[in-house]
Amino acid sequence: MNLNKLLAAGIISLALPLAGWAHNHSNLDMQHSWIKQPVPGTMMTGGFITITNNGMDDDQLLSASSNIAKHTELHTMVMVDGVMKMREVEAGWAIPAGETLTLKSGSNHIMFIGLNTMLMEGDKQTITLTFKLAALYNKQV
Repeated sequence: MNLNKLLAAGIISLALPLAGWAHNHSNLDMQHSWIKQPVPGTMMTGGFITITNNGMDDDQLLSASSNIAKHTELHTMVMVDGVMKMREVEAGWAIPAGETLTLKSGSNHIMFIGLNTMLMEGDKQTITLTFKLAALYNKQV
């Protein structure tokens, strides 16, 4: 990994509408994070967050990782033959200076595939978000 590609880690709270954490570091303001409670019988779910780039330089969310699932990926929704389908976004998403990236249900989101733990409402989980420019930090709530 290129040396200027550093990690930013944060806590995402498992709750339907609850805000999990907010933190400002390296000009990125992260708020309104949560993980959707999985549908019973499924081993996957989505994570959501709002990231505002208050800096002068464009940044990019490159990837996400966690220890709650076998695979943690960045996903988007696309229309294929009249049906909405999820697709992995390998290049991540740009976050231009002064703009906001919103990961939300039915749109761009973090996908946790092959859950290895039972997620319950109110649980706290740690994820790692890798950005092109942002620095490393940990935040516990």
